[in-house]
Amino acid sequence: MGLVLLRMGSNGFLPPSWGFIIPLPTGAVADYSHNVINFFHKVNKFLDFIPKKSLKYIYVYFIPVSSNQRGSMDKPGQRLTPGSQSSRGSQSICRAIALLRNVAKRNEHGARLSGIARDAGLHVSTAHRILGILVAEGLITHDEVSKHYHLGLELYNLGITAYQFEIRDRFRTSLERIERETEDTVFLIIRSGNDALCVDRVEGRYPVRTVLVDIGSRRPLGIGAGSLSLIAFLPEEEFEAVVSANAPRYTQYNKLTADDIRQLAVNSRKVGYVVSYGLFHERVISVGIPIFDKQQHVVAAVTVSAISQRMDHQRREEIHRLVKQITKTEGAV
Repeated sequence: MGLVLLRMGSNGFLPPSWGFIIPLPTGAVADYSHNVINFFHKVNKFLDFIPKKSLKYIYVYFIPVSSNQRGSMDKPGQRLTPGSQSSRGSQSICRAIALLRNVAKRNEHGARLSGIARDAGLHVSTAHRILGILVAEGLITHDEVSKHYHLGLELYNLGITAYQFEIRDRFRTSLERIERETEDTVFLIIRSGNDALCVDRVEGRYPVRTVLVDIGSRRPLGIGAGSLSLIAFLPEEEFEAVVSANAPRYTQYNKLTADDIRQLAVNSRKVGYVVSYGLFHERVISVGIPIFDKQQHVVAAVTVSAISQRMDHQRREEIHRLVKQITKTEGAV
């Protein structure tokens, strides 16, 4: 298999790199000539529009191409773009993705340039150049001391963004049904690092509404009913890691301490849900219920908020049962 490249130069009417390519089967030179003649016949109408005096030269090249390299160039009369920018752009993207995947494989202990380049099948200088761009964009990090590469925070942020839309769509029907049953405002909360992120909300129809959290708002994990329910039911070691990391931030919320959060978590584990008494508004009580997947991992939390007169112990128990039932029957978990 080969390609015939017709490169036309001019006195300004055509750019020097402009041309056409056509595929040719392997065979005698006479066969190539025959195909070239056919090719010129196909583009004859186009050539008629080109002033003959503007054509300075026409070069004809034969380029051997293996069958697995043909790709999209099998089409007769395919136009060459200047400098083949599309091809080079696609190649660069593929190389960047290959490097990201190789860094991800070694992310726990870090990856060195030589190993990344080798596994990606790239020259070290090429890998270094692309990795430098990925570092500048925050997709990976580079430790100047150990010379190790790790995945960057920006990748995590992109993943969270994609996840929050998926989880919101997944639970939307459940939130609407919970609101219909309770007439109170319902929130969907997910974990984002050491923060709780509100990704959806359905406002209640009850005349006295409680809209305490805006979609997209963040709070330290542990602050608020839904936020605490995301971590209260985690393994003790993981729970402690989050509480210790967020301890300096808790004092901003009614001067709470890490010990206060720990005690609230202990109380919550006994009943299976979290109750927040007027943390953000003295006349509002919120109930946070963790949502578990089939592996018993907390994937999200649902918070139902109402004025304190509507949130006695019996109703809190009813809301807990309702949320568990709806998220299960709606196929949310």
